[in-house]
Amino acid sequence: GGGGRASSRQSEAHVRISSIGGLNSPPRRFQSTKAKNLTEREVLEANVLRQLLEHYFRIVQASVIDSVPKAIMLTLVNSLQNNVYTHLMGSIYLHDDEALAALTRESEEVVRRRMEVIKLNLALRKAIAVMRDL
Repeated sequence: GGGGRASSRQSEAHVRISSIGGLNSPPRRFQSTKAKNLTEREVLEANVLRQLLEHYFRIVQASVIDSVPKAIMLTLVNSLQNNVYTHLMGSIYLHDDEALAALTRESEEVVRRRMEVIKLNLALRKAIAVMRDL
């Protein structure tokens, strides 16, 4: 008796969840033993509530459909970032001192500009010292 009905409900739920489109819309009709004794106002309220629930379900469904790929990509990117960083740092520090030296070496332009700034700084300090002496 009751076991067959529960099994049928489980298979319906499984079909709804496992379908190609992901989550399907909720069941269109809910069975109620008191449905025959409802007033027109109660029927109207039930219909409004049903429409609100269906609309809410569609919003949640769209949100889940939108969020799942983003969460998957975030997980993949973070994992890749951690693995690549570990691999690169390991290969730089453990295997090749020349590669580390090449990566940390200043360019000719940076060296030239740094020397200019040092000379300018010394000249300004001398100028300040001369002005103090006056």
